[in-house]
Amino acid sequence: MTSPPQSATAPALLTALDDFCVHQSANVVRRPVSDSPNVYDRYFANGFARDGSYYFAISLGRFANRQVMDAAITFQLGGVHHSFFASRRDPEDPTEMQFGPLSLTIVRPMREMRVRLEANDSGLSCDLLFMARSAPILESRSTSEVGDHQAMDLTRWTQFGCWTGWFEIDGHRTSITPAACAGVKDRSWGQRDYGMSDEAKFGSAARPSTFWNWIPLQFDDFAIHSLRFEKGESDQVLQESFYVPLAQNGEDVVLNDTRIVRSDSWRHDYQVDAPRRQIIGGSFTIDPEPGGARPRRIEIGETLLTAWPYAIGYHHPVWRHGRWHGELATGHERWHVDEADMTKEAFVLMHRILHVRCEGKSGFGFIEQSFSGPYARYGVE
Repeated sequence: MTSPPQSATAPALLTALDDFCVHQSANVVRRPVSDSPNVYDRYFANGFARDGSYYFAISLGRFANRQVMDAAITFQLGGVHHSFFASRRDPEDPTEMQFGPLSLTIVRPMREMRVRLEANDSGLSCDLLFMARSAPILESRSTSEVGDHQAMDLTRWTQFGCWTGWFEIDGHRTSITPAACAGVKDRSWGQRDYGMSDEAKFGSAARPSTFWNWIPLQFDDFAIHSLRFEKGESDQVLQESFYVPLAQNGEDVVLNDTRIVRSDSWRHDYQVDAPRRQIIGGSFTIDPEPGGARPRRIEIGETLLTAWPYAIGYHHPVWRHGRWHGELATGHERWHVDEADMTKEAFVLMHRILHVRCEGKSGFGFIEQSFSGPYARYGVE
């Protein structure tokens, strides 16, 4: 069953949020303006060791018009993705984010977020706290159409930070410290098409050729966040980059940092493993705004680890985001990264954890990337 056994339109229920001046329409907070089933509101966050020894990621999404809230967490250790999935009926209070043993709590908005997975039959558990090191970065609104169909219309903000806590796999505990574990958090909302088949082949005429980059990188006292979306090699739908000051103490994080510098132009000169559709080196250069500083060139170092958002539900055949599983359902799975097939939609999106250099300074982060369809410049077919 892929939909709840009643109308997909969210009921007009009051929540505690309706006692605050936060309304953007005549609807109650819980009811979206649009009745589209693709309306969503999502958390994403990840963490990764500076030596590439582990990676973890969390997703949580609310699909009000589908009456679904779902979540997933994955830990990659020793080349194996260990994932826990959960889904429930959309709760009456949208701030309630509990899925059996899995929960997400906003401890302090835009400063601290806690993720807990209590002991369960998956053998996975954790208690992790994300601590912000930057202001949230508001990206430009993203819109995309396929033919006469609007595939995407969303807003997202991204925030740099670090993690503390632990995760456990089959009784083996890995401790997490802020100095060793960097990460990012993002929040996005709007409309996003979740109907795409994970079996689509990239040479198919039904699947347009696209290239996506989303690159959060941390240095000692600043961060660089760049993103772009291309339809073919000549149609750059979106490109922007941000220079972001980092706070050494979370108490120094501000919500609107006027020191953030935005550029709307940057160029890439990558080295690409074409058969595997992976960026493996090269550089990208951020152009300055008029009257700004000189261009910034970021050199890409060796990849330490590759992770797949498939492990938290992206294009997953069972735990795909927004799918109805009943009042409450959980599941888990494990698979080795060598099983990832980059000819399938399920694995086109990936995170390449790596070291970088910018103007003589060492940094660390990841390249989120996907080549869908051919990209002649890099030999991708």
